[in-house]
Amino acid sequence: MKKSVVTVLLAGAIAVSAAGCGNTAAGSAPSVESTAAKATEAASSSADRAEDSRSESAASSSSEASVSSESVSSSSQNSVTPEAEVLTAVSVSSDDSAAALESSFGDVLNICTSWGPGTAGSSLQSVLSAVTLITWANTNDVKDMDQDQLLSIVMASIGKADDTEKEALAANWRTIYDTGDSILNDPTNLYGIMSDAGCYDEGVAIVQNADSPKNWETLKLLIERNAFE
Repeated sequence: MKKSVVTVLLAGAIAVSAAGCGNTAAGSAPSVESTAAKATEAASSSADRAEDSRSESAASSSSEASVSSESVSSSSQNSVTPEAEVLTAVSVSSDDSAAALESSFGDVLNICTSWGPGTAGSSLQSVLSAVTLITWANTNDVKDMDQDQLLSIVMASIGKADDTEKEALAANWRTIYDTGDSILNDPTNLYGIMSDAGCYDEGVAIVQNADSPKNWETLKLLIERNAFE
């Protein structure tokens, strides 16, 4: 009888012990799963934060680049090159303009006074002189210039010539005058001479320019009436 009781008690103890072990093992599994879930959730949250941080950084960089681009654009629009300043200064300076015109007309006079009537090549030189004078008149559109200013420029240039040059101009003037008229009125016979004189293209440009007659009339009469007193 005692053996039976002991056996029953021992079996009960073993059963209780086995049940306790089962409960512990069963309880351990949820704990591991919970830990894993929490770790996954933490990793996901960390990734989200990293992605947000990268997005904010990219947006900030884009904004800075935009501001920088606008600054460069504004700076470029407001800048003025030194060359532009110089050109503007020259264009508004009447003294510099008059000086330049006087200098260029002086170069024309050098061509008109470097030869004499009856000398070798005088026919070529007369054509070259007339073409040069009319080209200067067209380039500066003398028909629309202030006539007092034009007279001042022409006479200042002639005034700088020495006596020999002034005498040459006076001696050559009638030939130059007539040649200029011929270029405008009947250039056909002069194209060959203009080619030989090296001013063919300039001569053709004169003939094709509708303003040439008026510009030449203005310049030649101004010289005629004022240079040979």
